[in-house]
Amino acid sequence: MMLCTQLTAEANEYGTNNEYYVNPGCYGQSQKKRKLKLLDTYWEQRLEWNDKINQPIKPLIGDVFNWLKGRTNGVNLFPNIGALLAMLLCGDLVEAGILPMPSVKEWATLIHGLKKGAITGMEIYGLTQKKCKVVDFYTSFALLDQVLQRELRMDEKEMMGYNIIMLEHTLCKIKCLTLRLLKKVILSAI
Repeated sequence: MMLCTQLTAEANEYGTNNEYYVNPGCYGQSQKKRKLKLLDTYWEQRLEWNDKINQPIKPLIGDVFNWLKGRTNGVNLFPNIGALLAMLLCGDLVEAGILPMPSVKEWATLIHGLKKGAITGMEIYGLTQKKCKVVDFYTSFALLDQVLQRELRMDEKEMMGYNIIMLEHTLCKIKCLTLRLLKKVILSAI
């Protein structure tokens, strides 16, 4: 609560609307329920994060993913955290060293379940077929990772922070990049 009050005071001090801190369209379609007032709800649940993550044996990424999307008595445990945001949070927790790096199979299974940008990126490059089965997606994703691991120099991988989390993020950008390049080509031809 104190954190929320501090953020509100800082926003008001600078004459900024509090909602400036919340982008309702940051992950896909606009979510009108994504509001700054949810910070209080999340703050009240902060100890649940400690209970989930500060264990002698770190939870698997799939367990944390399912927990973030969880419901209690028909109500979302974490309001406005859907499948995509839950996966991105899991990836951030891995990058921060809080969760262990998932296996390629675990990560590919989560990606396939979302049916979002990374799958589209694989389809655009002909690495998977539309509506492919999870085993086919995992196989293609694993092969792509193996090729990149082999072909990229160590200094390149270090510079870009290459891992399977980063690979998923990159594949998500393929569709946007492809559309922008296509638009540029079409506009330059006109």
